[in-house]
Amino acid sequence: MFDVDVKGGKDGNPPNLVTIFFETFKKDNKLVEPEAIENHAQLDEMVRVDPSIPSIEIVEKCYGPQNHSHVFGFGSAVKMRDLKGGTSSKAELLSTLRSTQEDNKYLNEENKSLNNCISTLEDEMKEIRKTQDLFASQQSHVPPMISPVSTE
Repeated sequence: MFDVDVKGGKDGNPPNLVTIFFETFKKDNKLVEPEAIENHAQLDEMVRVDPSIPSIEIVEKCYGPQNHSHVFGFGSAVKMRDLKGGTSSKAELLSTLRSTQEDNKYLNEENKSLNNCISTLEDEMKEIRKTQDLFASQQSHVPPMISPVSTE
């Protein structure tokens, strides 16, 4: 009925994993536990190096694979499949693979055809240049003709 994309966070932008971690482990607005400080620095570094990396990949690099009932930073309501995207059936994957292979075959044939056309055009250009050079060399050996026009 309603088509709303709720992201949460300030101005519709969800907080990043580093912010979630800090807000979860802070005491008096700072991190106190040495392990929390180290983990926060590690998360922050990973996000700074590659901001496009999905949160679940960062979590798995820092804390190892997450189990099906609880994902770090997301709670127990979120499942791994929710973060990694749905799985496709074997039939769907095979269909996509066949389609991609057909597209590749068509594109390879088209590429081969275009390369043949280019090769033919290059050969024709070489022949035209040879003819042009031959014509130019013949013209340089012929003295200019004076036309027999009377000036009376």
